[in-house]
Amino acid sequence: MHKKRYTTIIMLLTLSLAAFSLSPYVNVNNQEDVKEDITIKTVLFDFISSQYKLAVGKDMPQDRLQLLVSSIMEASKIFEISPLMIAAIIDTETNFKNIIGSYGEVGYMQLRPSTAQFVVNKYYDLFASLNYTETSLDWIEERLLLDPRYNILVGTAYLKYLMETHGDPYKALGWYNGGGNDYYANKVVYNINKIAIKYPII
Repeated sequence: MHKKRYTTIIMLLTLSLAAFSLSPYVNVNNQEDVKEDITIKTVLFDFISSQYKLAVGKDMPQDRLQLLVSSIMEASKIFEISPLMIAAIIDTETNFKNIIGSYGEVGYMQLRPSTAQFVVNKYYDLFASLNYTETSLDWIEERLLLDPRYNILVGTAYLKYLMETHGDPYKALGWYNGGGNDYYANKVVYNINKIAIKYPII
């Protein structure tokens, strides 16, 4: 049981560290990094569109698909978290639907406005550098629903905070939306594995 869990943690760490090559603080000008970037974007385009169509029964509008992919990639680079992990969380939370949850969770990454406010204040300088300077609860709640980029940035920042707090990607996933138990973390890991199996090129 412990061996299986540690294998999962190692896999998650590997995915997270892979995203480090996408960080704006790392030189990504070589050809291999550019190819990897294109490959991941291609996977995200296909995965998001197929999961959304499976859930909703129709195609996602291309402009929204483009925005989700670019937002996931941006958040991945800023917070040094695998874009595949971010996509797996969104798939677990909403199947890439922009919805309001039954307990007031908002948008693609299903954030409670109060949690989002805490995260934005914690990383205020970073969000200000991205032209998000407002921290009032009402503004944040509206922006989480209307601005997919903001929603994904805040959700990824929250995951980063949980990783820093718990020192373990698996535990961080458990606390993202599951009260610290393994059930939610395992759902996300399942979706990460689903991506890896469907797209063996990554």
